[in-house]
Amino acid sequence: MITLDNVTAGFGAVQVLHGLSLSVEAGRLVAVVGANGAGKTTLLRAMSNIVRPSSGTITFNGRPTASMEPHHLARAGLVHVPQGRQIIPTLSVKDNLLIGAQRIAGLSSAEMEAGLQREFERFPVLRERQDLLGGNLSGGEQQMLAVSRALMMKPKLLMLDEPSLGLAPQIVKLILDTLRRLAEDGLAILLVEQLAHLALEVADEAYILQRGRIVLSGPASKLRSDKAVIESYLT
Repeated sequence: MITLDNVTAGFGAVQVLHGLSLSVEAGRLVAVVGANGAGKTTLLRAMSNIVRPSSGTITFNGRPTASMEPHHLARAGLVHVPQGRQIIPTLSVKDNLLIGAQRIAGLSSAEMEAGLQREFERFPVLRERQDLLGGNLSGGEQQMLAVSRALMMKPKLLMLDEPSLGLAPQIVKLILDTLRRLAEDGLAILLVEQLAHLALEVADEAYILQRGRIVLSGPASKLRSDKAVIESYLT
């Protein structure tokens, strides 16, 4: 679904990512793990073209992304759930979800309503809170809303930046279990996480990022059981 080939990116003269190559296929959950400052958020911004790579190529769904604006990429199915959720606090839960659906050209009222009901079934608390302002939700509820709003856009690739940040363990488990089911249903997912042990439990493949470089990659099950990997990179 997406391929990065020798991508370098950063801010001005400061390079954050150095020759990254990775791929995410449909129906696979891929984790990128690393410490704070490893370059995880910059990676997602480069994939969304918020940060323009200075070299290398990114191909999404068979198309080079270099000339595509971030909002065009989102409408094409590359959907980014950023760190901090960035829901609209002054709109209701329902209206936050409908904003996601309205970014899809040609979607009928019936299709929007079907999408709403699908997300209410996925996260029943959102149905209960649908008329509540987004800013009045708990952190965990806001994260559910951010994920559901992204899913209302019918993504081909769903990218999430630290979805566990600041959440209670039971909410983190709910979010990660949801992502696992979405991948099993055929969605391509890229999960960026600092909590490596959690990400590796649900991922199919994983990349370990250190100072803007991929230092290891492979099946998540292999990486999470390798003591040398855990001691060197994941503690």
